[in-house]
Amino acid sequence: MNNAQQIQARDHVSVVVYSLPGCVQCGAIKRKLKGEGIPFTEILAHEDDAAAEFIKDLGYTQAPVIYFSTINGDDHYSGYRPDKTAELIAAAKPEAA
Repeated sequence: MNNAQQIQARDHVSVVVYSLPGCVQCGAIKRKLKGEGIPFTEILAHEDDAAAEFIKDLGYTQAPVIYFSTINGDDHYSGYRPDKTAELIAAAKPEAA
């Protein structure tokens, strides 16, 4: 993958973390993403009825819910999942792959 392709892939990754206050796993995923230099938008699910309904419609009942979009499509998961987080990081930082 050349530099232009790496930049295009990285620039086409959008990450949203749906979280709750005091959620240990929420804090862990946010620290991991920040530590890897992955920008994300945080939405506090308890303050946003539409967000709460969206994650419920995805089938999740616990936080965090991580929803990410890449040039290859969308994906999502709940909880602190090192396997899925590694996939997200690889999509956002293809030069590391």
